[in-house]
Amino acid sequence: MRTMSWPPTTRNKATLAHAYVSVLGWPLLVDGALVTGAQADELMEHGPSAVVQTFGEGFDTVSVPRALGSDVLLNVDRSPVTFPSLRVGDDVVTFLVEAGTGACLADISEARIETGALVELPPTPGLRWDTPPWDIYADSPTALELPHARALRKSLDTALRTHRGPS
Repeated sequence: MRTMSWPPTTRNKATLAHAYVSVLGWPLLVDGALVTGAQADELMEHGPSAVVQTFGEGFDTVSVPRALGSDVLLNVDRSPVTFPSLRVGDDVVTFLVEAGTGACLADISEARIETGALVELPPTPGLRWDTPPWDIYADSPTALELPHARALRKSLDTALRTHRGPS
């Protein structure tokens, strides 16, 4: 792998591959093939439109429409808990939460909860980290502890009141 700079940006493919494999311990697929970090780096460099994925076995995903997700992000910025989140095109914000906890948000009709699904990751075209799952302030690569989904509930409920209007 090439020399990496920390923390990675969405455009820094080599550092992203390192973060996914070595820091987070996620299995990585590039264009459907399970690869090592070095192989991912090589494939992503030569295929700028490569689709990068992981198995969501170590986390659940909570996906909401972009407008709702943007309001949730504003609310969680005031929270002491860090919620890793992905922008998926112009339509969706996806939050990563502790594995097995997403079900506690199943009553929210605007949220799509997935456990163990294939999850597309940056630098796949159209995706970017809003809040990455690693500590961007640490001197060395450090994974964030994923929060329980119930910690996202208050921010979701606040945003939903705005979007749904008074009941």
